[in-house]
Amino acid sequence: MIDVPWGFDYNSAENISLMALVLYVSGHGLGHATREITILQSLPREIPLIIKTASPEWHWRNELAGRRFEYVNASFDVGTVQRDSLDSDARATLAAWHEAEATNKGRFDGERDYLLRHGAKLVVSDVPSFPLAVAASIGIPSVCVANFTWADIYADLIGEEPAFADVAERLREEYSQATLHLDAGFSLPMTYFPRRESVGIVARTGNERRSELLNALPASARGKRLALVYVGNWGLPIPYARLSDFEEWHFLSLGRPGNELPENWSVLPRTLMAHPDLVASVDVVVSKVGYGLVGECLTGGTPILYCPRTGFAEYPVIDAYLSARLHGIRISVEQFTSGDWGEILDNVPPRGAVPKEAAPGGLKASNRLAALYNAL
Repeated sequence: MIDVPWGFDYNSAENISLMALVLYVSGHGLGHATREITILQSLPREIPLIIKTASPEWHWRNELAGRRFEYVNASFDVGTVQRDSLDSDARATLAAWHEAEATNKGRFDGERDYLLRHGAKLVVSDVPSFPLAVAASIGIPSVCVANFTWADIYADLIGEEPAFADVAERLREEYSQATLHLDAGFSLPMTYFPRRESVGIVARTGNERRSELLNALPASARGKRLALVYVGNWGLPIPYARLSDFEEWHFLSLGRPGNELPENWSVLPRTLMAHPDLVASVDVVVSKVGYGLVGECLTGGTPILYCPRTGFAEYPVIDAYLSARLHGIRISVEQFTSGDWGEILDNVPPRGAVPKEAAPGGLKASNRLAALYNAL
């Protein structure tokens, strides 16, 4: 049992109107949203839910079909400003953070009133710090689901922008106001949280649907190995046209990453199949390493070809995990961005050789949140 503060009478007529769990999710990419979606899929549907995020509503509606919730488009953090999927811009990130911080200061009272009007029972964040401070100011218990926080990311940028030292310290103070931290695996130390419980990696488990995938591809893809190139929101700095050299491979993507794609490349509709099913149906994924995608590769038994990523504090943790397993194929930035992949692709393990790993963190986190909510 966790000791939680009581900020107001949950049973009063004024506050009983909704009794919501209010979830704040970073809009920096889709990884944070996907993690919370995985958790929410197991959360009891009778718990009223409000989701406040800048990540697109269609993603939530598609993945949580059949579940009622209120979606509020709002942003409470900035994450990092990216040059591309591999590199962040420290100076632009600092400027964006100051702008967001000024916005948050101006709406602190309004956000506090919003939680009170909706009779919020529990605040959950992945991974903005601002909602944790707001919840603490009115005694509403809060949970931060995280494997890293922006305090960690910004502390890693101090060498490029010394002003991040004060920013990181301010954020650590806000994160320390959380009632509970649910450690979601691939985690940094985050010793500033007062209480921490581990749930493990939260990842969606895919089903292999290779026959369906091949039916959606041109006849020329038959008999070839399949590589999913995940470019994310910011693209990958690779020479797409050069991939025509790899005649034994057919490359796939969701969305068109460039204008000069080789003949052995197919752009798939996003509606073809669930993303973890797609990951589980290919021979290799090519991308930057990120929490959600790596999790899907682990559960799908699919290796990932990647290169080092700068300015992102979680990279060494994920890299160490992958390097100890058949799932990880790391090459240098120079080799990755030049498309010099021939020998690497020749040595991708055969399908079925990479073991699938369980990732029950979503269910564990959901059960913990439901127990905490119901205890209030």
